[in-house]
Amino acid sequence: MILNQRKAQSGLMMNNMEKVVKPVLHLDAGHILDNQLARSLGLDKYAYIIQTVQQKDISSDAGFQRIFNSFYIVRRNTEWRECYYKLFERAKKEHYSFADVIGCLYVETGNVEASFTSKMISAINPDKPIWDQYVLENLGLELTGKSPRERISNAIAIYDSIEKWYKDYLLTREAQENVQEFDRRLPSYKWIPAIKKIDYLLWSNRDHEKEYE
Repeated sequence: MILNQRKAQSGLMMNNMEKVVKPVLHLDAGHILDNQLARSLGLDKYAYIIQTVQQKDISSDAGFQRIFNSFYIVRRNTEWRECYYKLFERAKKEHYSFADVIGCLYVETGNVEASFTSKMISAINPDKPIWDQYVLENLGLELTGKSPRERISNAIAIYDSIEKWYKDYLLTREAQENVQEFDRRLPSYKWIPAIKKIDYLLWSNRDHEKEYE
């Protein structure tokens, strides 16, 4: 009788162990790695920015501002950020150009903000490029000027050159192959404009080159 009880207990333990070791997770390595790659590039933040920019009041939405600050590394004081996001909302509603925004930012902050102007414009219109130092270096361009007015004028001309560079490059076979590879590796983000995909590759390539300098 004792032997039978022990067998019964042993059988119960085995059943419990079988229940414990039954797989409860369904891992998809491809999906997990794709998401990890996307997060490392900040694609989740970028997607949030361009998908919500038209629905939110940028001047007062703290959540949007926090993600934008994180994604674009905005390290300015509170007063500057208040001016920036109020202008952001106005620029969105009134369809400001790069020239409009950089001029207004100078009037309101006293700074010539070419890079942050382009980031605002690109968030509102994703087909517009970011002011990228890597592209400037390739084009042999540098923002110069003895006065703020001269620097603003030069910045507008340089941004036109950046737009032209992207337009020309996107017609090349290399660009088309790079966009296709981006889509293959990150299929959930195929919808992102081609210009932004190239911007990501330029940014990533620059960081890669710095590792080997």
